[in-house]
Amino acid sequence: MKIFLAILVLIISFQSLSKADDIKEFEIEGVTIGDILLDHSETLAVTKDSILNQKFLFYPKSKKFGILAFEDKGNFNNYYKVQFTVNPKDYKIYKIGGYLEISDKRDCAMKQKSIIEDLIKVVPSAEKIVDEFSPHPADKTGESIASATYLVLPSNDLIEVACYLWGKKISNERGWEDNLRVNLSTKTVMDFINNEAY
Repeated sequence: MKIFLAILVLIISFQSLSKADDIKEFEIEGVTIGDILLDHSETLAVTKDSILNQKFLFYPKSKKFGILAFEDKGNFNNYYKVQFTVNPKDYKIYKIGGYLEISDKRDCAMKQKSIIEDLIKVVPSAEKIVDEFSPHPADKTGESIASATYLVLPSNDLIEVACYLWGKKISNERGWEDNLRVNLSTKTVMDFINNEAY
């Protein structure tokens, strides 16, 4: 059974009291951790060739994993953009992030809280870790802030619901927009990000 992450409500297939402990039981826009991204060209409303020809964004110190993002073309149900962290050799998905629109910090915090409350009902065994709003390290001006709530599953895979509020300078330079992001991450990719990527 798959569990779909929606904007303010966690929609659960078949049983409202289902429990999940495996990151592969969750989907974002019909895509699950461990899938091959090329198999989802129809979901993304693109061709396989366009996925293969899209340029990867790599982490500063390693090309072990690459990032690809896709905007909604009227085919997504909940998110305006979905980002994938994949093995660039075979396009196997290790992390999926769905982007939700927000109007301001308060709106983001309220949506974040609601999503986490719904998630805890289906992953009661997860360890909850909260990082309150603080300056984002990517913005040296200190104008950008972020907060995140993490649910660490027994497998050490991770569900993250995070608010990103970017300062004007970095937003103008990089085209980043304020958003609420729901991320599904494997332990493998989190270990990579924490120990190799930077």
